[in-house]
Amino acid sequence: MKTDHPPALDHLPLRECFPGVWLASGAISMSIPLGLKITFSRNMVAVLGADGWVLLNPVRLSPQAETDLLAKAPFKHAVRLGSLHGRDDRYYVDRFGVAFWGVPGTQKYAEPAFSHEVSEDGAFPIPGARVVIYRQAKLAECVVCLPQHRLLVTCDSVQHYERDPLISTLGKIVMRPMGFFTPCVIGPLWLKMVTPAGGSMRADFERVLALEFDHLISGHGTPKIGGAKQALARNVARLPL
Repeated sequence: MKTDHPPALDHLPLRECFPGVWLASGAISMSIPLGLKITFSRNMVAVLGADGWVLLNPVRLSPQAETDLLAKAPFKHAVRLGSLHGRDDRYYVDRFGVAFWGVPGTQKYAEPAFSHEVSEDGAFPIPGARVVIYRQAKLAECVVCLPQHRLLVTCDSVQHYERDPLISTLGKIVMRPMGFFTPCVIGPLWLKMVTPAGGSMRADFERVLALEFDHLISGHGTPKIGGAKQALARNVARLPL
């Protein structure tokens, strides 16, 4: 087993947002011009399944938080929803032997290889979950809807920030004029990276809006409890046809 995994970063206490659905919000830094760094949140959603935990957007936890989750059930599946995330995926594969799921396509993190490919009509480790893949995007990404909770889980494609304690002051200064603090914003940097030249992501987002959800937990930011579909619809309406 490999042991050269990135260490666990600081995170807030684990929080149960819905029955059997837990949120881990950790801090991550990103370099920006002039040798500066901003800090913002990176989230994992842990869903308690029949055979153990399913980790969406995996984030390595502190030893105590890891112990707390493992006291309830083993880690069984890890799902990479977006190709730009993956810092801690190998930790869960190497340490716990989880089944590793992801959307085929270009990945920032080449390892580990997916043991299961995510598709819209294929198997998924959470019964009843609905998956929408961004077919037009230049980078692989999907969303997962848990209809039993009317919850949409995203990675970079849709983000929501509301009094996020993990964003640094400089992060707020940099992110605000880019539109990040619009409710249920379509990730501004992500959208620029994935939209084909002369194309639009609107059709894919309209398929997301066809899902049954009221709430959102994204790969960054804070949960949006209630009104998530309406907020996202306003942003989708601004996309070119």
